[in-house]
Amino acid sequence: MRKDLSTEQRQLADFMSDISERCYSASWMANLEYVLWNSLITGPRKYGHDLITQEDINSLKQLSKMADCWIKFDGHLGETAINLTRWQKKFQFDTKNSPELLRG
Repeated sequence: MRKDLSTEQRQLADFMSDISERCYSASWMANLEYVLWNSLITGPRKYGHDLITQEDINSLKQLSKMADCWIKFDGHLGETAINLTRWQKKFQFDTKNSPELLRG
């Protein structure tokens, strides 16, 4: 839950949400966490009616390193921090089984 996030984790969640707002006018677009992580791997990309820029990517990398997590939105818990090692495994598994998670 958001109230359980540390200051660094909230900064990451807020920045991810800002990208969602800018690109889709939605506070947390479905599968945002997968699309943004994929951009960390593959680089800038079109997302909604804007772009995930290299500057966004640099900030996401810095914020996730500071927080030592990635943020996943859970329908019941809201914004939830996941350890980076666990997130990387989850990302690989989930996108292998459901590649549509990467569509923006």
